[in-house]
Amino acid sequence: MAASQAPTYPSDREAEIVLRDGSTVHVRPVRPDDMTAIRTFLDDVSDESISFRFFGAVDLDWVTRWAVNVDYADRFALVAETGSPRRVIAHAAYIRLGPTPMPARERGTGQGANGRAEVAFLVADAWQGRGISTILLAQLADVAQQHGIATFEAQVLPANHRMIEVFRLSGFPVELHSTPGSIDIELPTSLSGEALACFEERERQAAVAAVRAFLEPSSVAVIGASRRRDTVGGQILHNLLASEFAGPVYAVNEHATVVQSLPAYHSILDVPTAVELAVVVVSAERVVDAARKCAQAGVRALLVISAGFAETGAEGSRRQRELVNVCRDAGIRIVGPNCLGVINTNADVRLNATFAPHAATPGRVGFMSQSGGLGIAIIEAAAKAGVGLSSFVSVGNQVDLSGNDMLRYWEQDAETDLALLYLESFGDPRKFARIAPRFAQKKPLIAVKSGRSAAGARATSSHTGALLSASDVTVDALFEQAGVMRTDTLGEMLNVAALLSTQPVPRGDRVAIVTNAGGPGIMCADACQAAGVSVPELPQDIRARLA
Repeated sequence: MAASQAPTYPSDREAEIVLRDGSTVHVRPVRPDDMTAIRTFLDDVSDESISFRFFGAVDLDWVTRWAVNVDYADRFALVAETGSPRRVIAHAAYIRLGPTPMPARERGTGQGANGRAEVAFLVADAWQGRGISTILLAQLADVAQQHGIATFEAQVLPANHRMIEVFRLSGFPVELHSTPGSIDIELPTSLSGEALACFEERERQAAVAAVRAFLEPSSVAVIGASRRRDTVGGQILHNLLASEFAGPVYAVNEHATVVQSLPAYHSILDVPTAVELAVVVVSAERVVDAARKCAQAGVRALLVISAGFAETGAEGSRRQRELVNVCRDAGIRIVGPNCLGVINTNADVRLNATFAPHAATPGRVGFMSQSGGLGIAIIEAAAKAGVGLSSFVSVGNQVDLSGNDMLRYWEQDAETDLALLYLESFGDPRKFARIAPRFAQKKPLIAVKSGRSAAGARATSSHTGALLSASDVTVDALFEQAGVMRTDTLGEMLNVAALLSTQPVPRGDRVAIVTNAGGPGIMCADACQAAGVSVPELPQDIRARLA
């Protein structure tokens, strides 16, 4: 590379990262023009954190220049950002210690890595303990391996217990050595099976925390709450009050002072206490502005009921992207838009944040639907079929949280014994293929996947802004591999759910038929064989005993 040629910025290394508490931050490689942002970050970090990072007091101007001095190979640095405008909350870097870098033709192959590099982190005090350092370590390790660096080294002051724990709990096989005045740490940049399992567990915990903000919120505000029960905003507020939600409920209506006997606030910013879940029921054109105010108010979760997004065309898609960007900048998680809402029948929560006209029957079945309108029918049909729901989530366009996140929540939820999915599309089928088998090993998982026909697939793509369609053969293969029980109709799904909610899943496919009449027994045997269920011939001794 010529001395005058600037290194190419690796934009493929930019990513939205989910933290341990379910919030998100933006991670990207540092740029030479980040000096102002880095200096602002350093000025906000405590003297103790600076001392731990640099082994004492240091010239922050020098640190700022050092922090942006990268070539994206031998010197690489990442920053984590949040807020709007974005501000840096963490910096992580490695610097090659050498020997000679591996040949360019071998880089990225993972073979013959022979280099060593020093790695270090600095995280803003208010953001420590949320898993940022561990995530940055994994990101740096992946980059380093591509550039022929096999080993990371770090020096940590003995008093810096938190950073020592970051390395110990990272999942990497870490070696620690005590030396006068420091703890020397060494670890490989390759992800072992243990490290991969560790990061998978962190991802699972983050998903559970994110879903918990929607299904177990400490407080709820309805933005667009109405005095009229025949409106969506009025019905949602009524349902929250009628279900006797365990936390405070706030009505936000810029044109009223009282809504359904509750004092109404002109803006979410006027609500006197922190709000965890905001339910947005305003026109599509006003949703993004509502999201910005929620970001200012410190809201953690946004349930967007409003339609008028990607399912409506180009303008709606643009609006949806803007909504996602606003929430990502603030670390807010989203369910929706274009959805029915969420329900949790747990007696300790009693949450009904939907506009469904009838309440769900409490039970032990988790249900996720991509269709809001169908969700209303599902709630009523489940009650008629004797299937009680532990929780219900309508994900709509699923711009953020999806069925994959719900499965992770229901897997650990003691109130849920099995899960039902109504799917129109797959946002991330590879992740589903990882998550569903683990769930299905513990609890039954039943799904209806619509769009089997060409006409149905076309309708799906225009309904909820489908992210990815798949052939029906592919879906069957995915479900079979993942251990998902597929039913053709919602009626079949509810029948299976009613059965499995009262008895365990059979251990195999061998069936014995007991009957007092030959005809029904023959019909049962034919039905079993047509469905691929085995009806073995009973041994002679058993037949004799029965006779």
